[in-house]
Amino acid sequence: MSKKTLRLVLIYSAATLLALYTLLPILWVLLTSLKTESEIVSFPPRIFPDHVTFDNYARMFETDYRYYARNSLIVGVAGTALVMLLSVASGYSYSKFFAYKAKNAMMIFIIIARMVPEIAVIIPLYFLMQTYDLYDSKTGLILMLAAMAFPLATWLLKTFFDDVPVSITEAATIDGCSSMGVLVRVILPISWPAIASTVTITFLTIWNSFLIPLVFTKSIESKTLPVAISEIAYGEYGVNWGGLSAIAIITIVPVFLIGLFAQKYLTAGLTAGAEKG
Repeated sequence: MSKKTLRLVLIYSAATLLALYTLLPILWVLLTSLKTESEIVSFPPRIFPDHVTFDNYARMFETDYRYYARNSLIVGVAGTALVMLLSVASGYSYSKFFAYKAKNAMMIFIIIARMVPEIAVIIPLYFLMQTYDLYDSKTGLILMLAAMAFPLATWLLKTFFDDVPVSITEAATIDGCSSMGVLVRVILPISWPAIASTVTITFLTIWNSFLIPLVFTKSIESKTLPVAISEIAYGEYGVNWGGLSAIAIITIVPVFLIGLFAQKYLTAGLTAGAEKG
């Protein structure tokens, strides 16, 4: 066996093992969500259900958990829109197209803000939400999660905007475009891979957030799916494995669909910052 063939065998073997390590738990949860209660608790465990059933999904949507799914969708979409609106403007202002005092210091502050763990700001955030009557509300949740996702989105977009050739923006300025006109008419149209990758990362960050929704929500009007998973997993009367698996799959579906449809833009966007003109 040649060295090239051996290398390919090792690479594909490692890739296969990594794929199995990632996908097998998800596949097990999916199969569990399609089993009856008796099949779930049977011993020895059954890998495949004898009769596929969607009763676990139906029961979840007949309860308050359907509102959790609605809340997650609202918070995810609204939070992502807010983050993108602010991070596009701030990323552009921090890019190479502008030079002003304290620019580097402000960027360092953004990086430090990204490094602060959520648990470190829970107490001041709690008092802040109580003061402005935003506790246990989707509005408060959107604002907090957007604030957590904003630094990374700003840093990513700033990096992408730095790769845009100065000659293009100078030509637009000569033609009469203002700074905002250059952003809207020139930079954004050629930055769609960057925008798409940042939107995806931001949405997934907000969608998967657990600690803040757990602490700052208490009613079905504001709780999200990660909180629903924790409630089922630590139920008072034991674990509802069928319902837990169904909620977990429902939570995974948007992530899977975004990854499926945005993978082309994700690859292009995440590698854009590695190429310097």
